[in-house]
Amino acid sequence: MRADLRSALVALILSSGLAQAEADLPKVRPMPRPQAELAAMHPQPRPQPALIRPMPRPDVSVQTVVLAPKAQKPVSGPTKGAVCQRADIKGKMLPPIVSRNQGCNVADPVLLSEVAGVRLLPPATVNCEEARALSTWIRAGLQPAFGNAIVRLNVVDSYACRPRNNVPGNPVSVHGLGQAIDIAGFVTASGQTYTVASNYNSQIRAAERAGCGTFHTILGPGSDGYHENHIHFDVAHHGGSDYCH
Repeated sequence: MRADLRSALVALILSSGLAQAEADLPKVRPMPRPQAELAAMHPQPRPQPALIRPMPRPDVSVQTVVLAPKAQKPVSGPTKGAVCQRADIKGKMLPPIVSRNQGCNVADPVLLSEVAGVRLLPPATVNCEEARALSTWIRAGLQPAFGNAIVRLNVVDSYACRPRNNVPGNPVSVHGLGQAIDIAGFVTASGQTYTVASNYNSQIRAAERAGCGTFHTILGPGSDGYHENHIHFDVAHHGGSDYCH
């Protein structure tokens, strides 16, 4: 083949190949991506968070609550006419009895006119411990023994600054401390009188025994020869056990 013809053929092949390559170039070159796709690939700026603020409280008017004071229990004072903190003990408090003799001092003497609904004749002077013991005994011992019929007690001795049993030289009696009372008779609502000297019967003995424990010493007929016409009731603490004849 002639050289000029070969050169022309080569040129034709090259030119046709170059045209085809240019025609195929779009197929192998990456196409530009659409803007929407590009936007999806890039991170979007975060939205600004809303500023969180506390909500204002509702407008509620402040009310002052005033608590009512608790009801105070009335302080119960002594019942009118009562003494020694007992409503059933009637009489009047006396000034303290002061003596040179230490056995004749009474810090809280009371002149008793009535105890537990029973009159004392004459009124008796004792201390409050003796008065309260007498109240207990009348209600729980004396009245049950007499069917609640007693309205009066005949008293022969109460406070007295004297020797025991009125015997010179003896120690001072507990009567000097207001701790004792001597009873000689019991009067019922019907007017009947029971005396220790003449009517020392089962009722009087039952009432006497019922006082043991309330009183520390009880002396009556047959006890020592000094109490044949009355019964002695005292609250003195003699250092031993109670003595109830």
